[in-house]
Amino acid sequence: MKLKSIAVLFLVVALLAGCASKSPSPSAPATGSASPSASTSTTESASPSEQVPELEPVELSWFFVGGFPQADQDLVFAEFNTALKEKINATVKFNALGWGDYEQKMKVVISSGEEYDLCFTSNWMNNYVLNASKGAFLPLDDLLVEYAPKSYAQVPADFWDATKVNGKIYGFVNEQISARAPTYGVITELATKYNFDINSVAKNDISGYEAFLTAAVKDNPKAYFNSDFDNPAYFKQDFIAGWNIPGAIYADDTTTKVFNQFESPEMIAYADVLRDFNSKGLMNSEERISTAIASTEEVKNKKMVAKMDGAYKPGVEVQEFLNHGVEVTDIAGAEPILSTSGITATLQAISRSSKNPERAMMLLELMNTDQYFYNLLNYGIKDKHFTLDAEGFMVKEGEEANKYAPNVPWMFASNYMAYVSKGMPKDVWE
Repeated sequence: MKLKSIAVLFLVVALLAGCASKSPSPSAPATGSASPSASTSTTESASPSEQVPELEPVELSWFFVGGFPQADQDLVFAEFNTALKEKINATVKFNALGWGDYEQKMKVVISSGEEYDLCFTSNWMNNYVLNASKGAFLPLDDLLVEYAPKSYAQVPADFWDATKVNGKIYGFVNEQISARAPTYGVITELATKYNFDINSVAKNDISGYEAFLTAAVKDNPKAYFNSDFDNPAYFKQDFIAGWNIPGAIYADDTTTKVFNQFESPEMIAYADVLRDFNSKGLMNSEERISTAIASTEEVKNKKMVAKMDGAYKPGVEVQEFLNHGVEVTDIAGAEPILSTSGITATLQAISRSSKNPERAMMLLELMNTDQYFYNLLNYGIKDKHFTLDAEGFMVKEGEEANKYAPNVPWMFASNYMAYVSKGMPKDVWE
């Protein structure tokens, strides 16, 4: 596995600000090592009861994205607020938005100066570097130390450094798959039907999908291949401010020479393959452009039959099945790369307009250290939307489970807080 040099990891800092003073270093490893497992570093509060009468009651406004709306989201949000009020005397106004709405909504909210407290930000949606650079977010250095000391210590120091803009931390790291490789995926039933071995598709080259896609589309003209441009490891690159903003470096280039990724031979070759696929009717582009398509429904209907996207991880096939109810086969589509863009892909930010940044940081501390809050917001109410079996594995079955399944466990907080799903290795987070 190729890892980026530390100089590469800190590229955002170098480009935007040059040298700047650092915030106090956390007591976690400074080498990108894994965080402690949830079993040793977190708590589960089945019925939170800690009283905090010294804190004035506040309502926090939180914007985030996912598979919303959900049928039972009001029930989940109400239970969350009841527990949160007992913990930090706060409630949340949940601004839960769908994939097609979030980007534009946040542009309006930020540009208008609307008062809010928290939002999801990244290098691919609600652009982190641009928003931090123009003053939309608060620096978090002091807030982290004072109001989220456990979370701050759990995340490796160089991960926090990777988030710095002009020498300051503006993004709270949602720790998950940091050394990233894109996922090659295919619906297992169709791979068997057409005698397709996904391992035959070469790393960093999606052209090997063509024969399978041609056969699938012949039987179902609506079938298509889904692929994104926002996987830097596929191109053996790191995108500095975001995949759609010119400025990248090669992962194995210690000189950190910056170039326009859209002019690189790797991205041009990739675009040529997609253009060729589209010309042969393998992308269902007309319908996908004219209709807002939800990937979950498309997989269930066996229309999105293969893909290159996401971040490959152990147990990803189980998670895909939980999300879609269809068996898929996944492999890594490239060698994983530890990069700035892998770390800044999932962040939470506190708004410059927030009237309660301290309480907002306390909420993030709870989300990253208390399994009750994390799993409630991600998976719903225990014994209603999911159960834990005798071995402690999470099971989501039946009609009730589908009433709350936003499918964004990487978005709210550290993914290591999640209950391990049935079928995944017990030690998947380790």
